[in-house]
Amino acid sequence: MADKRLRDRFYNASDQELRFTKEDRNEVFEQIHKLEKNHHEQKKFHVSSKKIVPFTVSLLLIGLSMFLFLPSILSGNFNKESNSSNASESVFQEDELLTTLFTVKDDNLRIPLNLLLTYSKDKKTMKVLSIPRDTYAPIVDKNDGTTSYDKLTFAYAYGSGGAENVRTTVSKLFDLPIDYYAVMDLETLSTLIDSVNGIEYYLEEDIQVRAISRVSFEFEKGTNRLNGEEVVALMMAATVGKLGEENQLNLMNAFINQTLNVLPQTQLKQFATKIEGNIPIEQLLENKMESDLIQSVSLIDGMKDVMIDEAYYIKFEKDFLNSISKELTTFN
Repeated sequence: MADKRLRDRFYNASDQELRFTKEDRNEVFEQIHKLEKNHHEQKKFHVSSKKIVPFTVSLLLIGLSMFLFLPSILSGNFNKESNSSNASESVFQEDELLTTLFTVKDDNLRIPLNLLLTYSKDKKTMKVLSIPRDTYAPIVDKNDGTTSYDKLTFAYAYGSGGAENVRTTVSKLFDLPIDYYAVMDLETLSTLIDSVNGIEYYLEEDIQVRAISRVSFEFEKGTNRLNGEEVVALMMAATVGKLGEENQLNLMNAFINQTLNVLPQTQLKQFATKIEGNIPIEQLLENKMESDLIQSVSLIDGMKDVMIDEAYYIKFEKDFLNSISKELTTFN
């Protein structure tokens, strides 16, 4: 119950049962914004003598990668790259799984959204898991190899590790190898969505959600036209149960149908070149795939909200994370 109340304060500030005024809600979001800003500045100072790679990835590009690189796997032309720099390539066997991590990065080097994907070539099915930005996670310092626990959102900037550091952190968190990873910046995502004049999306009720470049967004019930950050903000809300889990796939489907299926391939290739990671870009854009082959996996039932050194975290028991890893890699 304590976990539920704490999460409500951070994410469900618009619920009537909390009886918050608009000023109360704004104060909550403002406090979160300030805490994260201060925390980020401390991290930035800690690694100021190290070069930080200025690149990013958007969760919505999950749509781009999820729906555009899978057909290459289905056709048998997608080669698996080893994690080492001197990797050799080998064609997937029919019973093998592919794991891929897609991440959104903002201009402060934070990663507000992370999607972990598993794909069964045998079943021709994908599972997708959205991981909360506030997850208490083991982050490895690339420079000295030490591991520190902090919010997942800081994994990209920590120790100037970049995209590989995000993959390592998520892999350690779930004890699951990750074959491919990709990061795209929020600005590129927004440009992509702006090129089709935004995404139309219907909301069942008025809602206030946590934002990225600002404190919060307020949406009205009905059809909304969303920009890149607004789509990501709604995905973040869905990840922690604020918006409803079904909205994760609904938002991705809206993104696919209103951008990737509309824009010419030459334009999509320009956006694809902004991806940071180890996915073969040229094979991403060969074909498209039906969205009914996607299944959603949720972390909501295992979330525990805690305060550590006056900072808010979402923690998961190891046994629960193990069960999630098993669910992600089991295809019946």
